[in-house]
Amino acid sequence: MKIKHILLCGCCIVSACSNPQKDQAEKLEKEVMMIHDAVMPKMGELVSLESAISKRIALLDSVTHDTSAQSSLKKALQLSSQLKKADDSMMDWMHRYKGDSLKKLAPSEAIKALTHEKINIEQVSDDMLKSIEEAQKFLKQQ
Repeated sequence: MKIKHILLCGCCIVSACSNPQKDQAEKLEKEVMMIHDAVMPKMGELVSLESAISKRIALLDSVTHDTSAQSSLKKALQLSSQLKKADDSMMDWMHRYKGDSLKKLAPSEAIKALTHEKINIEQVSDDMLKSIEEAQKFLKQQ
């Protein structure tokens, strides 16, 4: 009976000592990685669209006398730039993200850093999804 009482007290002490900031940092880290993990599989699609847009640019560039083609060429160049920027943004974010280093920070510092990382990866995600959607629409219209 004494052993159960001691174990129960030990469990109560451990749970009372949990650090809410550490819990918040862990939650933020999971959120950051969930956003990354949701959009990362779209990199293949983004690269395929970059290739398709590049081919379309070459085709449109060969018909320079057509005003409609010039408009489409301008749009294709813009989309190509957006896709490249989205791709570069994801690669840059992944190279800068230091999950192991974040775990070594004090909880309050980790919260600040992870909040910043969450904002960054949300922007990367938004840019990727927007550029993919616009490129798909463009290619369907052509």
